[in-house]
Amino acid sequence: MLLEARIEEAGYRGKPVLRDVELSLGEGEKLLIVGSSGSGKTTILLSASGVLDNLLEGYTRGKVSLAGLNPLDPDGFTRVPSKAGFVLQDPDKQLAMPTPLDEVMFTLENLGWSEEEARKRAVEVLAEMGLKGLELVPVENLSGGQKRRLTLAASLAHDPVILFLDEPTASIDPWGLAELRSYLKRATGRRGIAIIEHKARYFLDMVDRVVAVRDGRVAGSWRPRSPSLVEELEAVGADAGSYTIREPGRSVGDVVAEAHGLGAGYKGRAVARVGELTVRRGEIVALIGPNGGGKTTLLKTIGGLLKPIEGEVILRGRVFYMPQHPDYLFLFPTVGREVAEVKASTGVDITSLPGFEWVRSVMDRSPYRLSHGQRRWLAFGIAMAYRADLYLLDEPTTGMDISLYRTFGSLVEELASRSGVITSTHDVRVVAEHADRVYMVSGGRAWEVDKVDAVRLLEEAWR
Repeated sequence: MLLEARIEEAGYRGKPVLRDVELSLGEGEKLLIVGSSGSGKTTILLSASGVLDNLLEGYTRGKVSLAGLNPLDPDGFTRVPSKAGFVLQDPDKQLAMPTPLDEVMFTLENLGWSEEEARKRAVEVLAEMGLKGLELVPVENLSGGQKRRLTLAASLAHDPVILFLDEPTASIDPWGLAELRSYLKRATGRRGIAIIEHKARYFLDMVDRVVAVRDGRVAGSWRPRSPSLVEELEAVGADAGSYTIREPGRSVGDVVAEAHGLGAGYKGRAVARVGELTVRRGEIVALIGPNGGGKTTLLKTIGGLLKPIEGEVILRGRVFYMPQHPDYLFLFPTVGREVAEVKASTGVDITSLPGFEWVRSVMDRSPYRLSHGQRRWLAFGIAMAYRADLYLLDEPTTGMDISLYRTFGSLVEELASRSGVITSTHDVRVVAEHADRVYMVSGGRAWEVDKVDAVRLLEEAWR
């Protein structure tokens, strides 16, 4: 076995997250771990890899063997990077170097590769992950999806025997997902791969085993060919099913934003242009397209956060921009302080909103210690409270389990009943079930496309 973990208890500073967890990963095995947001999935990998005990001031009681090493022991942990590759939930918390080339070379040189060998391999793996031509671009200038591709490249470059992927599809476009799936299908032989993912349907055709986590314990294990698997996985918070293309059912009101001959970009250079774009109260407009195409830049320019390179934007009313990374909205050390500040500013108690009752149970925790899905949900609650006329939602469903996604659907429909909404997304469910109109953003321009064609494009791309 490449990984054998018998975790009696694990958590942070006396607050247990996991209890009585047993997990194994054999040579050549692909394992999918599913469960609702905050169920303990990420903590299992952090504990089993030694990161929880050695880097995060957490604790693990039990026994772990990882490729013959004891990662809970500091000496064993120092050798874990030579055996394992990690892709964390949040790329910004993983990347440390100024350029993609530096990032991958840093990994390899720390493992003893010569500079020449490291550079050659870094260029190869960056090209494999769709980052050719971006080797020397500052990391902070990459899109969220491009950063995700970079973390994949850095994690795979040294050909580890164990690969841990935590929400690898978050923020990645369907073309990047196709590249990841292709790599995982080719990854045969000794390597063991453990994938944490809410969107289970992307990997069910290639994994050997599925494990569900609920409330810090293993709640079930299946072979992916089980006839009842879809229903059972959705019961534990995983998206294993399909979606429905729905026709708009909302009435459309006054114009809340319009753009004419708009060029959006930085330092005088437009990265995306759109001739005409109008959003009315009651509409949800989706922006789709490849990573780095300019969706976020377009959103920020429409919202007034960036000045247009050319053309104009006309806004009518209040605007709220919810960034791709939810952490950017948080200002205080505890969730309780965040909730109190929002209530003082808006008069709205987030915990009283439908779907936000769970926030009451984490009021004393740091918002940064919540799971990615919970942080995303808290940020969405803050946005809801401010009652804007136009909402700009940047990749709003990343990290959400199926239950949170369904509640999100209800809330975004409620938003659209009184506001205009523009959302950038790679999530085909958002486009199919909630968007009224769709714009493709690619190759330096944005243009409106048929919704059904957009759904078909997103589905065919990742397959």
